[in-house]
Amino acid sequence: MPASSANSETTGTSLARHRVRDAVQRLILSGEFQPGQRLVQQDLAQRFGVAQSVVRESLLELQFCGLVAAVDNLGMFVSELDAHTLLAAYEIREMFEGLAARLCCQRASRAELSGLKALAHRTYELARRQELEQMSEIDRQFHARMVRASQNPLLTRLTEGYRVLGLFVRANRPPRQVRDDHLRIVAAIEADQPDEAERLARRHVQDARQSIERQVAAGTFVPQWVGASGEAIAGPAKPKTPARKLTEKEKAR
Repeated sequence: MPASSANSETTGTSLARHRVRDAVQRLILSGEFQPGQRLVQQDLAQRFGVAQSVVRESLLELQFCGLVAAVDNLGMFVSELDAHTLLAAYEIREMFEGLAARLCCQRASRAELSGLKALAHRTYELARRQELEQMSEIDRQFHARMVRASQNPLLTRLTEGYRVLGLFVRANRPPRQVRDDHLRIVAAIEADQPDEAERLARRHVQDARQSIERQVAAGTFVPQWVGASGEAIAGPAKPKTPARKLTEKEKAR
């Protein structure tokens, strides 16, 4: 087979794998595929019009991200995401983003640092307007861009493992604190202070993890993600308490 044909086939397979991976991810995040649900490769292959080998590779990528779990002799299932899994992801994130901030001191361009500052301020403005979903998205962009600015492709690839899990949680910290944390990290990078940049980046992630830990301790933590419509969806759903009817006296108030 000519080299050009082989490269074209490889590219086509890669694009199909990414397409199926992203589609299954959306189905999980939207709640159409529920935690504990078995993912039948043959059914998915028919649904997306690809070979089962493409589906298998896509599910392996989602397994790496934590959205899918393999059960011996039974197949692939949608993961049961819980606080323990999310907190474990934050422990890894602390190390990776600390390293990214350190590497940025020597590798990030002025344009990249200017972009990070703009994202920090944008996050705060969205929070002030109570546009929380957009705020969360811009916050994630800040961290992703900082990792890319480290110019370490392997580090960028490894962060994919917790990037998707970040869609399931909002740490609910004061917006001003988040903005100031981001700006301090960028300032340390600009000043070429790798130790300080790493310390600040790690502390920022620690604060987020501790916020979640406090919610868990108080019994108020419920993983949430953004569905296809942009609406926050809690999962797994808890039984609802029937609404109490108002008395005539209460209605008159």
